[in-house]
Amino acid sequence: MPDDTNLVCVKVGQRQVTMADSPVPVPGDGEIVVRTTLATLCGSDVHILDESPLNPATVPPGLAGQPMGHEAVGVVHAIGRGVRQLQPGQRVITSCFTACGGCIQCLEGQLSACTGGGGLLFGCQGRYYRVGFADISAAPIPDDLTDEQVLFATDIMSTGLAAVERGEVGFGDTVAIFGQGPVGLCATAGARARGAGLIIAVEGVPERIDMARQMGANVVVDPADDPVGVILRLTSGGGVDVAIEAVGIQATLDMATRVLRKGGTLSSVGIYGGLPGVTLPAGVPSFYHRKVVSTLCPVGHIRLKRLMMLVQHGGFDLGPLFTHRMPLHEAPSAYDLFRSRSGGVMKIALVP
Repeated sequence: MPDDTNLVCVKVGQRQVTMADSPVPVPGDGEIVVRTTLATLCGSDVHILDESPLNPATVPPGLAGQPMGHEAVGVVHAIGRGVRQLQPGQRVITSCFTACGGCIQCLEGQLSACTGGGGLLFGCQGRYYRVGFADISAAPIPDDLTDEQVLFATDIMSTGLAAVERGEVGFGDTVAIFGQGPVGLCATAGARARGAGLIIAVEGVPERIDMARQMGANVVVDPADDPVGVILRLTSGGGVDVAIEAVGIQATLDMATRVLRKGGTLSSVGIYGGLPGVTLPAGVPSFYHRKVVSTLCPVGHIRLKRLMMLVQHGGFDLGPLFTHRMPLHEAPSAYDLFRSRSGGVMKIALVP
């Protein structure tokens, strides 16, 4: 394929993608264009294809022709005017959300809620993609780290760890994590890294059960085996210090709420796509003594650098989450596999 052509996965209709040729993007002011060296799929991509009623300010459903993907690493191909921290030829990692750095949300550290022109990154499932507010939204990759080691810092690693951070998991805490998909597994690994005592994962898929134990779960409970009852028995009826909801459905939100001890924290990072609304269960005895927090993926170059430091020096290994590897031009087939959840699929590496 000529170097001036970009092969990219695009949405062509509800639940439909195809590969299309387009011109290589040209960077505007403050932007960079990245030549992709590794990309992957995310559950949010599926929500976009399904046109789920997500928050339009953060994860829009996307129109036909929308380039797909927000998780990738690569090499800076070109820079726009005003870019100061990055140079052509540099290996970079990019946040799944771009951020202006100057709006009140950014100044308060909520970069994924940027109202100054930032938003979800698109087009990463292509040979080239453009990144706005590049000095804030991208970071150089250390020479001793591979693409595979850092790719998850773009989204799922940051999101999973944010669930643990927002839940204020501390040394010796008892933590229940509902869902062991990619984000839930990152939360399990994060809870172990922060010194949690008893980590209870709730998951029914055999391959994910094994992965949960590998990431640090002490106990894995099948959703069919009364997780609320099991968790309350394991905690002598008191409940857990922190419950993390990483699925995004009413049933797991209900269970996470019911296993909290008084004074405990419910940390929700599941995306409730396709649901008309979710509610906290009315039967819970007093939320005055329980805290509920939620967050989207924390982003920005400082966050990226810290996550890469954790991989580089903290022994944080998410490599087992890569279960499949496919060439970029087979991205439509990768979507079919990812949606099917068959063959133990977790994360699919897309290689240009």
